[in-house]
Amino acid sequence: MRFFLVRHGQTAANESGLFYGSTDLPLTAHGVEQSSRVAGLLADVSFSQALCSQLQRAQQTAQLIITASETDPRLNEMHFGRWEMRHFSSIAEEEPDAWQCWLDDWQNATPGGGEPFPEFAGRVKAVADELTLRQEPGDMLIVAHQGVLSLLLAHWLQMPTESLWHFPFRQDAYTMVENRGGFMVLRVFNDRSPFRSDE
Repeated sequence: MRFFLVRHGQTAANESGLFYGSTDLPLTAHGVEQSSRVAGLLADVSFSQALCSQLQRAQQTAQLIITASETDPRLNEMHFGRWEMRHFSSIAEEEPDAWQCWLDDWQNATPGGGEPFPEFAGRVKAVADELTLRQEPGDMLIVAHQGVLSLLLAHWLQMPTESLWHFPFRQDAYTMVENRGGFMVLRVFNDRSPFRSDE
């Protein structure tokens, strides 16, 4: 079984460099272009199933690639509490102690009213474990967010949690992981060339 991972297209918060996770923003016009381009790259793939987060930016992206998809709230991006829709510079200025605490120990420091990272990582790991058990042939599309996809990949490759920072998913590309009897193999990362079904 093959899993095609796609990060949602650009939103206004991406464009402005803001912290956001649970804030439900639509794609920008450029984001639609990015996702449509990815749809073209994957046009030769016959997906047997598609999973995406409940947030509209992921659903919009998925709909441009495949007509029907199933949503899973565990694929939603992390909720940053009162840091949602704020630039890191304003957070550092207005909440210097909290910001430094997050820089020093981001796996355990939680923005006010936000989702603790261990809970976020736990729900993503649950999805990763379930998908690892899938053995039937076919191709699955997964459309989600930077934090979610990087955690999925780190878990599948049996890497420590902090290795998620090594996987910057582009918003105009796709990644493919092959499930070989429960052993996950990264075949393609951030590819922007057409995928051929016989690859």
